Amino acid sequence: MYPTMRPIADTGVLVEFGDRIDDDIHALVLAMDRAVHAADLFGVTELIPTYASLYVGYDVLQVEYATLAAQLQTMLGQGGADTAQGKHWKIPVCYDGEFAPDLAELATQLGQSEEFVITQHTSGTYKVYMYGFAPGYAYLGGVPPAIQHPRKPTPVMGVPPNAVMITGSQALISTVTMPSGWWVIWRSAVNPLRGVNDAPFLFVVGDNICFERMSLAVVV
Repeated sequence: MYPTMRPIADTGVLVEFGDRIDDDIHALVLAMDRAVHAADLFGVTELIPTYASLYVGYDVLQVEYATLAAQLQTMLGQGGADTAQGKHWKIPVCYDGEFAPDLAELATQLGQSEEFVITQHTSGTYKVYMYGFAPGYAYLGGVPPAIQHPRKPTPVMGVPPNAVMITGSQALISTVTMPSGWWVIWRSAVNPLRGVNDAPFLFVVGDNICFERMSLAVVV
């Protein structure tokens, strides 16, 4: 039964709206995020929206869990679903050679051609659902069903920045060198990690992204 609310250690409240990746659920998360921002509740230190929940961090020396939870409870459902339109981005990507090390294998496992995978990928619109795992890792939903595939059985070390990866219905652009079990099949000309203090990430949760095919010269 959702929404639910529970403590995270003694410094956070997790407000959950569901248990799956879903646009309607995420709209409720974003509506709650905006409502709590606007309310400027005493003692709240940070808000982290995810696929299906909102983490509300707080200073235990300023407010108790029961007090904050009661305030949040009164806000649930008041704002409905978020209808704001995020910014739309067009990101150039390259599918050539070394920039697509897993493209051939993924196409084989899907029983399709490489060109089919590329065409499907560029036809999709991807929504920024959350940040997590590593700095600037914007988790995207919207991978077309025809190219959705489980992650690799074994992670690969040293996946470089700007690698565009997919697994299941999710996609992301890597920002730093990290291991990953996702399928690396494109390279982006854009790194979402900006390193700017007031706006460290290029995308905002709720933004939409389309990928455009570009030549090797654009990326290098």
